[in-house]
Amino acid sequence: MNRKIPVLISLLSVALSCTSRRDGTPAPEAVVTVRISNVHRIHTAQTVPVSGSVVSWKDPSNLAFAVSGKVVEAGPREGDQVQFGQVLARIDPVDYALAVEAAEAQVAAARAVLDKADSPARPEVLEQARIAFERAQDEYRRMKELFDSKSLAPNDFHKFEAAYRVAGQQYAEAQAGAQKEDRAQARAVYNQAVAAGCLASKHLEDTTLRSPLSGFVSSRSLQVGEMASPGRPVFQIVELDPVEITVGVPETDIHLVRLGQTAAVQVPAAPGEVFEGAVRLINVAADPTTRTYMVRIRVPNRKHTLRVGMIAEAQIRSESMLDAMTVPGESVVHDPQGATVVFVYFPEQKRVYSKRVEIGTVYGREIQIRSGLAGDESVVCAGQDRLRDGVAVATAPEAK
Repeated sequence: MNRKIPVLISLLSVALSCTSRRDGTPAPEAVVTVRISNVHRIHTAQTVPVSGSVVSWKDPSNLAFAVSGKVVEAGPREGDQVQFGQVLARIDPVDYALAVEAAEAQVAAARAVLDKADSPARPEVLEQARIAFERAQDEYRRMKELFDSKSLAPNDFHKFEAAYRVAGQQYAEAQAGAQKEDRAQARAVYNQAVAAGCLASKHLEDTTLRSPLSGFVSSRSLQVGEMASPGRPVFQIVELDPVEITVGVPETDIHLVRLGQTAAVQVPAAPGEVFEGAVRLINVAADPTTRTYMVRIRVPNRKHTLRVGMIAEAQIRSESMLDAMTVPGESVVHDPQGATVVFVYFPEQKRVYSKRVEIGTVYGREIQIRSGLAGDESVVCAGQDRLRDGVAVATAPEAK
Protein backbone atom coordinates (compact mmCIF):
# COMPACT_ATOMS: atom_id res chain seq x y z
CA MET A 1 0.00 0.00 0.00
CA ASN A 2 2.82 2.44 0.85
CA ARG A 3 4.48 1.75 -2.51
CA LYS A 4 1.39 2.92 -4.44
CA ILE A 5 1.26 6.38 -2.86
CA PRO A 6 4.41 7.79 -4.58
CA VAL A 7 3.14 6.47 -7.90
CA LEU A 8 -0.20 8.23 -7.53
CA ILE A 9 1.54 11.45 -6.55
CA SER A 10 3.77 11.25 -9.59
CA LEU A 11 0.82 10.70 -11.93
CA LEU A 12 -1.03 13.64 -10.38
CA SER A 13 2.01 15.87 -10.86
CA VAL A 14 2.21 14.90 -14.52
CA ALA A 15 -1.47 15.63 -15.03
CA LEU A 16 -1.19 19.04 -13.37
CA SER A 17 1.86 19.91 -15.41
CA CYS A 18 -0.13 19.22 -18.58
CA THR A 19 -2.89 21.69 -17.67
CA SER A 20 -0.82 24.53 -16.26
CA ARG A 21 2.45 26.22 -16.75
CA ARG A 22 5.21 26.38 -14.14
CA ASP A 23 4.10 29.87 -13.19
CA GLY A 24 0.56 28.53 -12.47
CA THR A 25 -1.20 30.12 -15.46
CA PRO A 26 -3.51 27.84 -17.60
CA ALA A 27 -1.97 26.21 -20.69
CA PRO A 28 -3.35 27.42 -24.02
CA GLU A 29 -6.22 25.31 -25.46
CA ALA A 30 -5.29 23.03 -28.33
CA VAL A 31 -6.77 24.19 -31.65
CA VAL A 32 -7.74 21.65 -34.32
CA THR A 33 -7.38 22.61 -37.96
CA VAL A 34 -10.41 21.63 -40.05
CA ARG A 35 -11.89 22.28 -43.45
CA ILE A 36 -15.46 23.53 -43.62
CA SER A 37 -18.12 23.70 -46.32
CA ASN A 38 -21.49 25.37 -46.61
CA VAL A 39 -24.77 23.50 -46.81
CA HIS A 40 -25.90 23.37 -50.45
CA ARG A 41 -29.32 23.47 -52.10
CA ILE A 42 -30.05 21.54 -55.28
CA HIS A 43 -33.14 21.35 -57.47
CA THR A 44 -33.20 18.03 -59.27
CA ALA A 45 -35.34 15.08 -60.20
CA GLN A 46 -36.16 13.00 -57.15
CA THR A 47 -34.50 9.59 -57.10
CA VAL A 48 -35.37 6.39 -55.27
CA PRO A 49 -32.27 4.59 -53.95
CA VAL A 50 -32.65 0.82 -54.02
CA SER A 51 -30.44 -2.24 -53.83
CA GLY A 52 -30.76 -5.74 -55.16
CA SER A 53 -29.00 -8.33 -57.29
CA VAL A 54 -28.39 -9.10 -60.95
CA VAL A 55 -30.58 -11.79 -62.53
CA SER A 56 -31.07 -13.07 -66.06
CA TRP A 57 -33.86 -11.28 -67.92
CA LYS A 58 -35.28 -14.73 -68.70
CA ASP A 59 -35.54 -17.61 -66.28
CA PRO A 60 -32.46 -19.84 -66.67
CA SER A 61 -32.99 -22.74 -69.07
CA ASN A 62 -32.54 -26.08 -67.30
CA LEU A 63 -31.77 -28.59 -70.04
CA ALA A 64 -32.23 -32.36 -69.75
CA PHE A 65 -32.21 -35.37 -72.07
CA ALA A 66 -35.59 -36.74 -73.12
CA VAL A 67 -34.20 -40.30 -73.38
CA SER A 68 -31.84 -42.36 -71.27
CA GLY A 69 -28.44 -43.68 -72.24
CA LYS A 70 -24.70 -43.58 -71.71
CA VAL A 71 -23.07 -40.17 -72.22
CA VAL A 72 -20.50 -40.33 -75.02
CA GLU A 73 -19.88 -36.60 -75.45
CA ALA A 74 -20.04 -33.63 -73.04
CA GLY A 75 -19.12 -30.29 -74.57
CA PRO A 76 -18.95 -26.82 -72.97
CA ARG A 77 -18.24 -26.26 -69.29
CA GLU A 78 -19.32 -23.62 -66.76
CA GLY A 79 -18.63 -20.10 -68.01
CA ASP A 80 -18.40 -21.07 -71.69
CA GLN A 81 -20.47 -19.13 -74.19
CA VAL A 82 -22.82 -21.16 -76.39
CA GLN A 83 -24.87 -20.34 -79.47
CA PHE A 84 -28.39 -21.33 -80.43
CA GLY A 85 -28.43 -24.92 -81.72
CA GLN A 86 -24.92 -25.75 -80.51
CA VAL A 87 -24.38 -29.37 -79.45
CA LEU A 88 -23.96 -29.60 -75.67
CA ALA A 89 -23.85 -33.38 -75.14
CA ARG A 90 -24.67 -36.74 -76.76
CA ILE A 91 -25.66 -40.16 -75.50
CA ASP A 92 -24.96 -43.48 -77.25
CA PRO A 93 -27.34 -43.57 -80.28
CA VAL A 94 -26.85 -47.23 -81.37
CA ASP A 95 -29.98 -48.70 -79.75
CA TYR A 96 -32.12 -45.85 -81.02
CA ALA A 97 -30.72 -46.14 -84.56
CA LEU A 98 -31.60 -49.86 -84.60
CA ALA A 99 -35.11 -48.99 -83.39
CA VAL A 100 -35.45 -46.62 -86.34
CA GLU A 101 -34.44 -49.37 -88.78
CA ALA A 102 -36.98 -51.78 -87.25
CA ALA A 103 -39.69 -49.14 -87.43
CA GLU A 104 -38.89 -48.46 -91.09
CA ALA A 105 -39.27 -52.20 -91.83
CA GLN A 106 -42.65 -52.23 -90.10
CA VAL A 107 -43.76 -49.27 -92.20
CA ALA A 108 -42.71 -51.05 -95.40
CA ALA A 109 -44.65 -54.20 -94.43
CA ALA A 110 -47.77 -52.25 -93.53
CA ARG A 111 -47.49 -50.32 -96.79
CA ALA A 112 -47.46 -53.55 -98.77
CA VAL A 113 -50.59 -54.83 -97.01
CA LEU A 114 -52.34 -51.53 -97.62
CA ASP A 115 -51.40 -51.49 -101.30
CA LYS A 116 -52.77 -54.99 -101.69
CA ALA A 117 -56.03 -54.02 -99.98
CA ASP A 118 -56.43 -50.93 -102.13
CA SER A 119 -55.64 -52.64 -105.44
CA PRO A 120 -58.25 -54.61 -107.47
CA ALA A 121 -58.03 -58.42 -107.88
CA ARG A 122 -55.36 -59.87 -110.15
CA PRO A 123 -56.55 -60.45 -113.77
CA GLU A 124 -56.38 -64.27 -113.57
CA VAL A 125 -58.44 -64.30 -110.36
CA LEU A 126 -61.01 -62.00 -111.88
CA GLU A 127 -61.20 -64.18 -115.03
CA GLN A 128 -61.76 -67.33 -112.98
CA ALA A 129 -64.54 -65.64 -111.00
CA ARG A 130 -66.17 -64.48 -114.26
CA ILE A 131 -66.09 -67.95 -115.82
CA ALA A 132 -67.49 -69.54 -112.67
CA PHE A 133 -70.26 -66.96 -112.54
CA GLU A 134 -71.23 -67.40 -116.20
CA ARG A 135 -71.25 -71.21 -115.83
CA ALA A 136 -73.47 -70.96 -112.73
CA GLN A 137 -75.71 -68.48 -114.51
CA ASP A 138 -76.16 -70.78 -117.51
CA GLU A 139 -77.03 -73.76 -115.32
CA TYR A 140 -79.43 -71.61 -113.31
CA ARG A 141 -81.32 -70.56 -116.48
CA ARG A 142 -81.62 -74.16 -117.73
CA MET A 143 -82.73 -75.45 -114.36
CA LYS A 144 -85.27 -72.66 -114.04
CA GLU A 145 -86.89 -73.67 -117.34
CA LEU A 146 -87.18 -77.22 -116.06
CA PHE A 147 -88.53 -75.99 -112.73
CA ASP A 148 -91.10 -73.77 -114.43
CA SER A 149 -92.27 -76.74 -116.53
CA LYS A 150 -92.64 -78.88 -113.39
CA SER A 151 -89.84 -81.14 -114.59
CA LEU A 152 -87.48 -80.37 -111.70
CA ALA A 153 -88.11 -80.79 -108.00
CA PRO A 154 -88.03 -77.56 -105.92
CA ASN A 155 -85.16 -78.78 -103.71
CA ASP A 156 -82.96 -79.48 -106.69
CA PHE A 157 -83.76 -76.10 -108.23
CA HIS A 158 -82.89 -74.24 -105.02
CA LYS A 159 -79.42 -75.82 -105.03
CA PHE A 160 -78.66 -74.39 -108.48
CA GLU A 161 -80.17 -71.07 -107.46
CA ALA A 162 -77.91 -70.81 -104.38
CA ALA A 163 -74.82 -71.74 -106.38
CA TYR A 164 -75.69 -69.04 -108.89
CA ARG A 165 -76.00 -66.38 -106.18
CA VAL A 166 -72.68 -67.39 -104.52
CA ALA A 167 -70.86 -67.23 -107.84
CA GLY A 168 -72.33 -63.81 -108.49
CA GLN A 169 -71.21 -62.52 -105.11
CA GLN A 170 -67.71 -63.89 -105.59
CA TYR A 171 -67.47 -62.29 -109.01
CA ALA A 172 -68.60 -58.95 -107.60
CA GLU A 173 -66.01 -59.13 -104.80
CA ALA A 174 -63.28 -59.94 -107.32
CA GLN A 175 -64.27 -56.89 -109.34
CA ALA A 176 -64.32 -54.59 -106.23
CA GLY A 177 -61.11 -55.92 -104.67
CA ALA A 178 -60.77 -56.22 -100.84
CA GLN A 179 -63.64 -55.49 -98.48
CA LYS A 180 -64.06 -51.96 -97.12
CA GLU A 181 -63.35 -53.05 -93.55
CA ASP A 182 -60.22 -54.88 -94.69
CA ARG A 183 -58.94 -51.76 -96.38
CA ALA A 184 -59.71 -49.68 -93.26
CA GLN A 185 -57.85 -52.15 -91.06
CA ALA A 186 -54.84 -52.17 -93.39
CA ARG A 187 -54.71 -48.36 -93.39
CA ALA A 188 -54.93 -48.24 -89.59
CA VAL A 189 -52.02 -50.68 -89.28
CA TYR A 190 -50.01 -48.59 -91.74
CA ASN A 191 -50.71 -45.32 -89.85
CA GLN A 192 -49.70 -46.98 -86.60
CA ALA A 193 -46.42 -48.12 -88.14
CA VAL A 194 -45.73 -44.61 -89.47
CA ALA A 195 -46.38 -43.09 -86.01
CA ALA A 196 -44.04 -45.62 -84.40
CA GLY A 197 -41.40 -44.74 -86.98
CA CYS A 198 -41.72 -41.02 -86.22
CA LEU A 199 -41.40 -41.73 -82.50
CA ALA A 200 -38.29 -43.84 -83.06
CA SER A 201 -36.75 -41.07 -85.19
CA LYS A 202 -37.49 -38.51 -82.49
CA HIS A 203 -35.84 -40.69 -79.85
CA LEU A 204 -32.77 -40.94 -82.06
CA GLU A 205 -32.71 -37.16 -82.48
CA ASP A 206 -33.11 -36.73 -78.71
CA THR A 207 -29.79 -38.48 -78.13
CA THR A 208 -28.19 -35.13 -79.06
CA LEU A 209 -28.76 -32.26 -76.60
CA ARG A 210 -28.64 -28.81 -78.23
CA SER A 211 -28.81 -25.33 -76.75
CA PRO A 212 -32.22 -23.68 -77.27
CA LEU A 213 -30.73 -20.18 -76.94
CA SER A 214 -27.52 -18.18 -77.07
CA GLY A 215 -26.00 -17.54 -73.66
CA PHE A 216 -23.54 -18.85 -71.09
CA VAL A 217 -23.31 -22.18 -69.27
CA SER A 218 -23.93 -21.51 -65.59
CA SER A 219 -23.87 -25.15 -64.48
CA ARG A 220 -23.09 -28.60 -65.90
CA SER A 221 -23.72 -31.84 -64.02
CA LEU A 222 -22.69 -34.70 -66.30
CA GLN A 223 -19.48 -36.38 -67.45
CA VAL A 224 -18.61 -38.77 -70.28
CA GLY A 225 -19.44 -42.33 -69.27
CA GLU A 226 -22.29 -41.46 -66.92
CA MET A 227 -25.86 -42.64 -67.47
CA ALA A 228 -28.25 -39.84 -68.36
CA SER A 229 -31.84 -40.06 -67.12
CA PRO A 230 -34.84 -38.47 -68.84
CA GLY A 231 -35.83 -35.19 -67.22
CA ARG A 232 -32.76 -34.81 -64.98
CA PRO A 233 -31.26 -31.33 -65.63
CA VAL A 234 -27.65 -31.54 -66.82
CA PHE A 235 -27.06 -28.02 -68.20
CA GLN A 236 -28.24 -24.56 -67.18
CA ILE A 237 -27.97 -21.75 -69.73
CA VAL A 238 -28.42 -18.07 -68.88
CA GLU A 239 -28.59 -14.99 -71.10
CA LEU A 240 -26.49 -11.99 -70.07
CA ASP A 241 -27.59 -9.35 -72.56
CA PRO A 242 -29.68 -7.78 -71.31
CA VAL A 243 -29.81 -8.52 -67.60
CA GLU A 244 -32.24 -7.33 -64.95
CA ILE A 245 -31.70 -5.90 -61.49
CA THR A 246 -34.25 -7.20 -59.00
CA VAL A 247 -34.70 -4.62 -56.23
CA GLY A 248 -37.11 -4.00 -53.37
CA VAL A 249 -38.78 -0.59 -53.20
CA PRO A 250 -40.14 0.45 -49.77
CA GLU A 251 -43.85 1.07 -49.39
CA THR A 252 -43.17 4.77 -48.74
CA ASP A 253 -41.42 5.20 -52.12
CA ILE A 254 -43.38 2.91 -54.45
CA HIS A 255 -45.65 5.80 -55.52
CA LEU A 256 -42.60 7.46 -57.08
CA VAL A 257 -41.77 4.51 -59.38
CA ARG A 258 -43.34 4.12 -62.82
CA LEU A 259 -42.76 1.75 -65.73
CA GLY A 260 -40.18 3.07 -68.18
CA GLN A 261 -38.38 5.33 -65.71
CA THR A 262 -34.62 5.35 -66.13
CA ALA A 263 -32.21 4.19 -63.47
CA ALA A 264 -28.47 4.43 -62.84
CA VAL A 265 -27.01 1.12 -61.68
CA GLN A 266 -23.65 0.46 -60.02
CA VAL A 267 -22.03 -2.75 -58.79
CA PRO A 268 -19.06 -3.13 -56.43
CA ALA A 269 -17.50 -5.52 -58.95
CA ALA A 270 -17.13 -2.65 -61.45
CA PRO A 271 -16.23 0.41 -59.34
CA GLY A 272 -16.74 3.74 -61.02
CA GLU A 273 -18.81 2.31 -63.88
CA VAL A 274 -22.46 3.35 -64.21
CA PHE A 275 -24.98 1.26 -66.18
CA GLU A 276 -28.16 2.80 -67.51
CA GLY A 277 -31.40 0.84 -67.31
CA ALA A 278 -35.17 1.24 -67.29
CA VAL A 279 -37.93 -0.04 -65.03
CA ARG A 280 -39.62 -3.01 -66.75
CA LEU A 281 -41.81 -4.50 -64.03
CA ILE A 282 -43.44 -3.40 -60.77
CA ASN A 283 -45.03 -6.06 -58.61
CA VAL A 284 -48.55 -5.39 -57.35
CA ALA A 285 -48.05 -7.20 -54.03
CA ALA A 286 -45.52 -6.44 -51.32
CA ASP A 287 -43.27 -9.02 -49.75
CA PRO A 288 -45.03 -9.85 -46.45
CA THR A 289 -41.75 -10.00 -44.50
CA THR A 290 -39.90 -6.93 -45.82
CA ARG A 291 -42.91 -4.83 -46.89
CA THR A 292 -41.12 -3.94 -50.11
CA TYR A 293 -42.35 -4.20 -53.69
CA MET A 294 -40.29 -6.16 -56.19
CA VAL A 295 -39.18 -4.02 -59.13
CA ARG A 296 -37.14 -5.21 -62.13
CA ILE A 297 -34.77 -2.85 -63.96
CA ARG A 298 -33.62 -4.03 -67.38
CA VAL A 299 -30.02 -3.08 -68.22
CA PRO A 300 -28.15 -3.60 -71.53
CA ASN A 301 -25.03 -5.69 -70.92
CA ARG A 302 -23.22 -5.99 -74.26
CA LYS A 303 -19.79 -6.42 -72.65
CA HIS A 304 -21.17 -8.99 -70.17
CA THR A 305 -19.72 -7.01 -67.27
CA LEU A 306 -22.79 -7.66 -65.14
CA ARG A 307 -23.14 -11.27 -64.07
CA VAL A 308 -25.93 -13.16 -62.40
CA GLY A 309 -25.83 -12.86 -58.61
CA MET A 310 -23.86 -9.61 -58.35
CA ILE A 311 -24.98 -7.11 -55.72
CA ALA A 312 -26.22 -3.89 -57.31
CA GLU A 313 -27.18 -0.40 -56.18
CA ALA A 314 -29.59 1.64 -58.30
CA GLN A 315 -31.01 5.13 -58.37
CA ILE A 316 -34.45 5.19 -60.00
CA ARG A 317 -35.12 8.62 -61.45
CA SER A 318 -38.62 9.78 -60.52
CA GLU A 319 -40.72 12.27 -62.45
CA SER A 320 -41.07 14.41 -59.31
CA MET A 321 -38.68 17.31 -58.70
CA LEU A 322 -36.89 17.67 -55.38
CA ASP A 323 -35.49 20.69 -53.55
CA ALA A 324 -32.80 18.98 -51.55
CA MET A 325 -30.39 20.19 -48.89
CA THR A 326 -26.98 18.50 -49.25
CA VAL A 327 -23.55 18.44 -47.63
CA PRO A 328 -20.32 16.80 -48.79
CA GLY A 329 -20.42 13.08 -48.15
CA GLU A 330 -17.27 13.33 -45.98
CA SER A 331 -19.14 15.59 -43.53
CA VAL A 332 -21.40 12.82 -42.26
CA VAL A 333 -19.93 10.69 -39.46
CA HIS A 334 -21.31 8.52 -36.65
CA ASP A 335 -21.34 9.30 -32.95
CA PRO A 336 -20.56 6.66 -30.27
CA GLN A 337 -24.22 5.63 -30.29
CA GLY A 338 -24.13 5.01 -34.05
CA ALA A 339 -26.31 7.98 -35.01
CA THR A 340 -25.40 10.04 -38.10
CA VAL A 341 -24.05 13.47 -37.17
CA VAL A 342 -22.28 16.46 -38.69
CA PHE A 343 -20.05 18.97 -36.91
CA VAL A 344 -21.45 22.49 -37.28
CA TYR A 345 -18.99 25.39 -37.21
CA PHE A 346 -19.86 28.52 -35.23
CA PRO A 347 -17.60 31.30 -36.55
CA GLU A 348 -18.23 33.76 -33.69
CA GLN A 349 -16.98 31.17 -31.20
CA LYS A 350 -14.57 29.42 -33.57
CA ARG A 351 -15.83 26.16 -32.17
CA VAL A 352 -17.73 23.17 -33.50
CA TYR A 353 -20.64 21.18 -32.10
CA SER A 354 -22.08 17.88 -33.35
CA LYS A 355 -25.65 17.74 -34.55
CA ARG A 356 -27.65 14.63 -35.40
CA VAL A 357 -29.08 14.57 -38.90
CA GLU A 358 -31.23 12.27 -41.05
CA ILE A 359 -29.62 11.51 -44.38
CA GLY A 360 -31.27 10.61 -47.70
CA THR A 361 -30.19 10.12 -51.29
CA VAL A 362 -26.61 10.44 -52.57
CA TYR A 363 -26.07 12.93 -55.40
CA GLY A 364 -22.57 12.44 -56.74
CA ARG A 365 -20.25 13.41 -53.85
CA GLU A 366 -23.06 15.11 -51.96
CA ILE A 367 -25.53 13.49 -49.60
CA GLN A 368 -29.05 14.69 -48.88
CA ILE A 369 -29.91 15.96 -45.39
CA ARG A 370 -33.59 15.33 -44.76
CA SER A 371 -33.70 16.83 -41.28
CA GLY A 372 -31.45 18.25 -38.57
CA LEU A 373 -30.10 21.36 -40.32
CA ALA A 374 -31.67 24.70 -41.20
CA GLY A 375 -29.64 25.15 -44.38
CA ASP A 376 -27.51 28.19 -43.45
CA GLU A 377 -24.86 26.33 -41.47
CA SER A 378 -21.24 25.59 -42.21
CA VAL A 379 -20.16 22.03 -41.57
CA VAL A 380 -16.79 20.35 -41.13
CA CYS A 381 -15.82 18.24 -44.15
CA ALA A 382 -12.27 17.25 -43.08
CA GLY A 383 -10.58 16.70 -39.70
CA GLN A 384 -13.59 15.30 -37.82
CA ASP A 385 -11.57 12.41 -36.40
CA ARG A 386 -10.00 14.81 -33.85
CA LEU A 387 -13.14 16.68 -32.91
CA ARG A 388 -15.44 16.68 -29.91
CA ASP A 389 -18.26 18.99 -28.90
CA GLY A 390 -17.08 22.52 -28.15
CA VAL A 391 -13.50 22.13 -29.31
CA ALA A 392 -11.77 25.18 -30.76
CA VAL A 393 -10.90 24.97 -34.44
CA ALA A 394 -9.00 26.82 -37.10
CA THR A 395 -10.33 26.69 -40.64
CA ALA A 396 -8.20 25.74 -43.61
CA PRO A 397 -9.03 26.79 -47.18
CA GLU A 398 -11.61 24.57 -48.85
CA ALA A 399 -10.10 22.10 -51.32
CA LYS A 400 -10.55 22.93 -54.97
